Amino acid sequence: MELTIDEKLFECKFGYGFLKEINKRYSVDRGGMQLKLGIGAIVSNLMLSDVDTLFEVLLIGNMTEKPRMTVKHLEEYVEKNGTKDLFQEVMDELKKSEYTGMMTSKMLEEAQT
Repeated sequence: MELTIDEKLFECKFGYGFLKEINKRYSVDRGGMQLKLGIGAIVSNLMLSDVDTLFEVLLIGNMTEKPRMTVKHLEEYVEKNGTKDLFQEVMDELKKSEYTGMMTSKMLEEAQT
């Protein structure tokens, strides 16, 4: 996924590194087992239009890329373009990824029933 902000092109990748980081941030220990709730948590929050989660997803997706995106870049982008299309674009990208696609699609299906 690519975003152009201030004439700079920022790339976000939703691969295995993204999945590992999201699961690290959104995991819970239960009875000695670690439950990895990453994709479920972010998709739920994105469906609720949580801008904080939107920024977190984009920043993590850009973590391994150059140039690096900042919250200030994202604030600027949102103030110019709004969030509606950005939420949809992120969800579409999460659905396309081999690492996040199946769960994202399942959650979106269940939300529609």
